[in-house]
Amino acid sequence: MPRRGLPEWLEGWVYFADLVDLGLAVMAGLLIALMVVWWMQQTRVWFRIVMVTFLAALLMCIAGYYLFVVPPYYAGCPSGCTGWRGFPLPIALIDLRGVSHVALLDFLLNLLMLWLLWLGASVVWRLVGVAMQWEQRSWRSKLLFFVFLALLPWALMPRILDPPQPRVVDEDARLANNARRSAEFTYRITGIWVQRLALEDIRRLAPITNPESMFGETQVNEVCLRGYTYFYLPWRRYRITLDPSGRTALRLDEVPLTGSCWE
Repeated sequence: MPRRGLPEWLEGWVYFADLVDLGLAVMAGLLIALMVVWWMQQTRVWFRIVMVTFLAALLMCIAGYYLFVVPPYYAGCPSGCTGWRGFPLPIALIDLRGVSHVALLDFLLNLLMLWLLWLGASVVWRLVGVAMQWEQRSWRSKLLFFVFLALLPWALMPRILDPPQPRVVDEDARLANNARRSAEFTYRITGIWVQRLALEDIRRLAPITNPESMFGETQVNEVCLRGYTYFYLPWRRYRITLDPSGRTALRLDEVPLTGSCWE
């Protein structure tokens, strides 16, 4: 379904973008054009650089379809909300049956944003390389330059930006925050490998009386979290069981990345 402000004939071509996003796309296109002109003035191989950055953005856009998945969820949405694929902008809608529908305009908009990111990074690398006199440096200095300026910023990006996840408020936000804190501080999930935890869904179980439980009834809250490692690669998925009050974690279960988190 088209977003606000978009004509009906775009139905099926766009699911997430609106007029504001299209305005940002125009600005991104202008910035890309300016950086292409800048590269034309810098080197004779400017076309190779432009095409390499475009292909890198295209590969990331396609990979994002498979790596960044928010399945249909019920957190803050009792009747069920559709999920999506893609990052940093969604490019495909996942209906409640689990079927994915790619929108061409959303895909192109995400591709444009990623191309802008790669071209901008290439400009920064060029300027820093000129400042440090790249051609005159030893191979060790070049290797350090590559690791600290080109590799590490991409690898540690999950510590800076949140991965895609449902937006929740009020009680669901409290449960999600408590589960995330329990995963980070009680179970020590985040650290060397898991760089970021993203909410996937929340489930409330019907309370069942349990005389052996100190709470008088079994746990009624479960939170599903997806863990991302370096370069935003999905690493693990966890199901956190909270007590009836939603404050204390009772157990943690690791579940596969595919399929339902509740199975």
